[in-house]
Amino acid sequence: MLGVAPVLGRDFRAEDDQPGAAPVVLISHALWQARFAADPAVVGKSIRANALPATIVGVMPPDFMFPFREQVWMAAQPSPTIAADADRYFDIFVDPHDDVAMAAVVGPLEGWLADVQQREPTTWSPRELSQVSMSQYYSDEETRKLLDLMLMTVGLVLLVACANVANMMLVRTLSRSRDLVVRLTLGASRARVAMLLLGQSLILTLLATLLAIPLAQAGVSWVVHAFDGTDEGPPPWMDFSVDAGMALMAITIGFGTALIVGVLPVLRLRTDALANSLRDGGRSVVGGGVGKLSRILVAGELALACVVLLTTLVMVRGVAALERTDLGIDPANLLTARIALFEQAYPEDADTTRFFERLTERLRGEPGVVDAAAGTTLPGLMAEEQSMQPEGLTVGEDGPPSVRFGEPAKEFIDTLGIQLRAGRGFDARDTATSDPVIVIDERFARSIYPDLDPIGRRVRIPAEGPTARWHTIVGVIEQMQLEDVGDPIRPSALVPLAQNPRRFVSVVLRTRGDPALMKPRLQELLHEQDADTPAYWLRTYDEVMRVAMVGERVLSGMFSTFGIIALLLAAVGLYGLIAQLVGQRTREIGVQRALGASGTDVLRNVLGTTMPQIIGGLGVGLLLAIPFAGRIEKVIPELTLEAFAVVWLVVILVGVALLATLVPARRALAIDPISALRHE
Repeated sequence: MLGVAPVLGRDFRAEDDQPGAAPVVLISHALWQARFAADPAVVGKSIRANALPATIVGVMPPDFMFPFREQVWMAAQPSPTIAADADRYFDIFVDPHDDVAMAAVVGPLEGWLADVQQREPTTWSPRELSQVSMSQYYSDEETRKLLDLMLMTVGLVLLVACANVANMMLVRTLSRSRDLVVRLTLGASRARVAMLLLGQSLILTLLATLLAIPLAQAGVSWVVHAFDGTDEGPPPWMDFSVDAGMALMAITIGFGTALIVGVLPVLRLRTDALANSLRDGGRSVVGGGVGKLSRILVAGELALACVVLLTTLVMVRGVAALERTDLGIDPANLLTARIALFEQAYPEDADTTRFFERLTERLRGEPGVVDAAAGTTLPGLMAEEQSMQPEGLTVGEDGPPSVRFGEPAKEFIDTLGIQLRAGRGFDARDTATSDPVIVIDERFARSIYPDLDPIGRRVRIPAEGPTARWHTIVGVIEQMQLEDVGDPIRPSALVPLAQNPRRFVSVVLRTRGDPALMKPRLQELLHEQDADTPAYWLRTYDEVMRVAMVGERVLSGMFSTFGIIALLLAAVGLYGLIAQLVGQRTREIGVQRALGASGTDVLRNVLGTTMPQIIGGLGVGLLLAIPFAGRIEKVIPELTLEAFAVVWLVVILVGVALLATLVPARRALAIDPISALRHE
């Protein structure tokens, strides 16, 4: 269906998919080279996959890692005998004929799912069928909205750059007024002058584009490498690079900008201005309209920079706030690893319980380990969600409330440094045969039992169904963040792993020193206990949170870059305008100084000339920036627009504007009044 064939050996066959068939695997080209030294006789060799012997039947082409980063593929062998809680999910990929509408495919699939659910309601749990394209499969709606927002931000930065370059070209044309006057007076046509300026603009644009393309490639490489060591990011077969098409687009945009900003000053040239400039010694080749246009461009730069900067401030402050999220644990010196036990190796719940008890006991015996525990949840990263029914309380119209849910071992609360507020934690009394117990957090207690002591009360989890059980509350812990960082904090609860055994469990240990140094030893102990069971996601808790927030960090870095560029461009544009105005008024400033005006009076006069466009640009910018930055809240709800960010924005831009005004003004004040009077 994907149009891909193995480069060595064969593909899966129909008989490979039958329940009970001998396990066979396809391996990736990279794995073939790394583990088997590209041995052409690898087909037919036996390996162990998921703790069972399996035969290699083929090697896939280079860079094939469908659908994400997989390097080994096994025949699914779906069977009605698979337990409903085996955590096996199937995505259906459909490649319809060109003349077949997708609706003709979706209808039969929905019918098949309904039939399966009716025939095997306890074995199969079909999810609602959602029709998505392949691009939507790899990037959800939130991601696409965020990419659109980033593209709009880049467009704003481009507009700031265009306004800046156009303004600088106006200033440059003004500085060359005598040269242009002489050329036009000697008979050069306006088109000839335009070609001269345009040629210079195009050369500068070409040089800038040649410099920008490698910088863009470096930026793309930074984004891709930011996802190294994580499970996020694009699949490896998606190529992220600046190809010929992208380079051509960049050159086209650059040359289009050059055409506009190169010709614009010439179009503003006026015959009467030329005559005046020749009589006045070349001080003004452009009319007052150009000065007005220059001021409008600067105000526009400030307005657009205001939009980009406020968006950047919201993003950076939001990510910084997420990094300071209180997870309800002490994350210092914690090492974690995810372990999955195979059903065929550990068929009984008691087997899985004993496995994790033995492993954590051996870890606690290590000299560098303070404590160790196992649990299905990691605060700030992963947790289950279950419905609940408190005993004696009626369910509202919205149905039973939900709770974030985890199954830790009895040492879990102490190992993670979770504070106990009331009652007790889990201990040796909580076994597979004892009455089910539960520990809730403070948010759970406040929301369900605002005026009651929760200790000793019972909660049914899940609220209904064949697996529902009553649990007695034995303890209350501090508020926990079991959701992903940034998600709304909801009531959380823990039940003993011994009473709810699981095969997918995270091992957590607290060390006396650097937890990263314990990674090899943890792997050794696990291999000694079971050579077929690997540890993955082996990370310190700092690394866990870095991986959990890698997307937000990348976005923060990219928007920070956009904001810095926009701020620098606006500052340069404003400085160029002020320098132009001060340069034109050098003789006037000399006269004022000679007549006894103080430096403060001169600065006040200059500020009075420049402040209208600064205030106007900020005003328009805020009107545009606030709704634009508010779009981030719709894409990433955990990032909110605060009044503090708006205040910071105004302070930054006003400070930059004042600095860009004072520097050229002070330079003019440093000139001797007699020299200023002779200035041309």
